[in-house]
Amino acid sequence: MKLEFDITQSFSDDIALLPVIQRERVANQINLVSTSLLNGKTEFKENSSIPYLFNLKGGLESSLYLIKADQDKRMIVSIDEDPIFDKISLTFFRLIDNKGAEDIYRQTGENIY
Repeated sequence: MKLEFDITQSFSDDIALLPVIQRERVANQINLVSTSLLNGKTEFKENSSIPYLFNLKGGLESSLYLIKADQDKRMIVSIDEDPIFDKISLTFFRLIDNKGAEDIYRQTGENIY
């Protein structure tokens, strides 16, 4: 299985505001969590949550997660497994402060869905 990354402009804008050292920590966390998706999901499960459940049509479930980027930041990411193409797609929507992250998570999901 392979990983595919899609970075939104909002995420790019958010990460560009960080000092270089913090960007490196976020990049390391992205590598750790994304690799975990291929290898048992332990790190992913320890660093992610679904703080709000969206009511989707047809009994579908949201693939939107709030993932710890570092001590102060959280990432809003969708994770979609595609068994036909043997890949996992990660779409990075936002990089936000931990404080208020759940509200921005909900707003992001409402915009998507």
